[in-house]
Amino acid sequence: MITLPVIVVALVVIAVLIFVPFVLRLLVRLAVFLIPVAVAAAGISMIMNDETIFERPGAEQRAIRFVTMNSAAASPSGFGSVTCQMGIQPQAVPTPAAPAPKKHVAKKAPANQPEPVRRLEPVATPAPLDDVFPELIRRSYPGIPQQKLFQLSQDTINSLGGWKIAKADSRNFTIDCIYTTRIFKFEDDVRITVQPSGEIDVCARSGMARPDATSMLRYFPGDLGANIGHIKEFYETLEPKMDGVYKQAQDQQNAKKPH
Repeated sequence: MITLPVIVVALVVIAVLIFVPFVLRLLVRLAVFLIPVAVAAAGISMIMNDETIFERPGAEQRAIRFVTMNSAAASPSGFGSVTCQMGIQPQAVPTPAAPAPKKHVAKKAPANQPEPVRRLEPVATPAPLDDVFPELIRRSYPGIPQQKLFQLSQDTINSLGGWKIAKADSRNFTIDCIYTTRIFKFEDDVRITVQPSGEIDVCARSGMARPDATSMLRYFPGDLGANIGHIKEFYETLEPKMDGVYKQAQDQQNAKKPH
């Protein structure tokens, strides 16, 4: 005799046999569709951030960092493990000796002549580590007054599309900026600090990493290279301005020399 429980079990088995293959096929189709879309979106994001995985320290290290870290900070070492904490000095994971920061060094002139202001291209000491990102090596501009560097940094920010100065503190020589993406209008935080030594620190953090962030995207730990891209963009835009300052100082020195 067929009882009600037997009928229920039979219906469940039939439903499983019908719907499980359908659901599995649907999931496979979604995966086939979403994976290329995600890869394409990541590629477009990296292109817009002027970043790529095909540079030092290598594709694997860059890919891992781009999807697992949502901040970046310049440092003397250029280590990708250095993180950005707004309001806190960047902290790095303890590591062996690293390459020296990029510096512009002026050659000394003979004692009987004025010392020329000459800029040399920086040469970073090679490091045997696989965590050095060239974009994150802190830039230094010795011989230029701190106030001048502070003003040039502001001029650089004002010349960049998508960048806006939120606060410029002339006492601490710190500039807080907001970068807004062109398409989705996401906001990232960037802090620039000019040191008395002529070093310029840059620290960038995704807006999704803010303590008050409410978007579901805050659960995604990576930034697809956006914050490294911000640091790279700032330094590369600042560089020609520094060339002009050094050249002007050199021309002034040359003009003072007797003919």
